[in-house]
Amino acid sequence: MRRLKPRFHRGAALILVLWLVASLSLVVMASARGIRLQTQRTALDLERLRAESLLDAALQLTAQRLLADKDSSAQYRIQRLPMGAAEVWVETTPSGGLVDVNVASEPLLLALFQKVGALAPGEAAILASRMRDFIDPDDTPGGVGGAEAAQYRAAGWPSLPRNGPVDDLSELRSVLGMTPELYDIIAPHLGINGQQRIEIDSAPPALIDVLTGQPGLGARLHNSPPETRAGELLTGAAAEFFSPARSRGGQTVRFKAYVQAEGERWWQREAWIDLSERPGGLTPWTMLSLEPTRRFNKPEQEFKP
Repeated sequence: MRRLKPRFHRGAALILVLWLVASLSLVVMASARGIRLQTQRTALDLERLRAESLLDAALQLTAQRLLADKDSSAQYRIQRLPMGAAEVWVETTPSGGLVDVNVASEPLLLALFQKVGALAPGEAAILASRMRDFIDPDDTPGGVGGAEAAQYRAAGWPSLPRNGPVDDLSELRSVLGMTPELYDIIAPHLGINGQQRIEIDSAPPALIDVLTGQPGLGARLHNSPPETRAGELLTGAAAEFFSPARSRGGQTVRFKAYVQAEGERWWQREAWIDLSERPGGLTPWTMLSLEPTRRFNKPEQEFKP
């Protein structure tokens, strides 16, 4: 038995050495992976900063052009701006081309939830009632499935009705029954403009398409003479959603700027700007909101003007 002990010790030592080598290998691999991920994050951050500088420059340039041409400030458009070696796509949407839930008609609210949000008619009617109750000043539920403070408390909802017009569209997340997914779907079609209907010239093609149920109609209208557009939209089932009127004077617009980086990634920056004159300001317009630059996965052909 004594002769076997040295062999046993040598075998145990070999196993220990192999275990240490394997442990060190795992540590080295984990460290290398951490360094690699950190390098990738740093490269992505630098790419985002470069994209952000281009997007901000494009937003400023677009705002300056709209101030110089007041007639175009009430028109939806997509334009391509060369910025050095890159091209930035800027989508300009006047607020008059979007849905203002503070004053929108009942049929328009129902269409927003049914056609844009893909809710069933009954669900759309309930949410439209709750949207009204969230904004109106009284405490009496209205419509089908309406909800005021008592219903919010009974449902254990974390907020109560605002009982006044919304100034920040993100407040609509607090409406009883509003899910984050539904809000994200309808939010791109919302604006604050004080109008019950949507201005035809200002409306994004995607909103025209979904409200009329005619894919491609929006693009065709924007490529047609202005005098023929009203005839297309002011007849048929969607006629009550649209108005030929155009806003005058101060105009609030939403800009969405897109640029493609060298790594084939798209970056987006969104801003709301009030083009009304602001004497004494640093800029001749007012920046109402500016979203962080974020990744955006969408093919280039969708941005062609």
